[in-house]
Amino acid sequence: MPVNTPLQIDASTEATPIRPETFRLPRPGQRDPFFGLPRTTYYELENAGRIRLIRLRKRGNIRGITLIPFDQVRAYLRAMTTEVR
Repeated sequence: MPVNTPLQIDASTEATPIRPETFRLPRPGQRDPFFGLPRTTYYELENAGRIRLIRLRKRGNIRGITLIPFDQVRAYLRAMTTEVR
């Protein structure tokens, strides 16, 4: 059985899109690489109760990392496309 080296490309991985469990909130003025949405949209969706953001920070710190659940955003966007039709 051949072993894939970093230089070899497995045909099965090319057809599978990358789908992380979570991804980081985009920086101000930028959009996320998966859905193309800006960070304000994610804050608005959280305030409306559409998605739930994950915030990671050490105890006592003001700043931390905000993660966005990929599946929640995908489900929201799918629901929006079915409502429009």
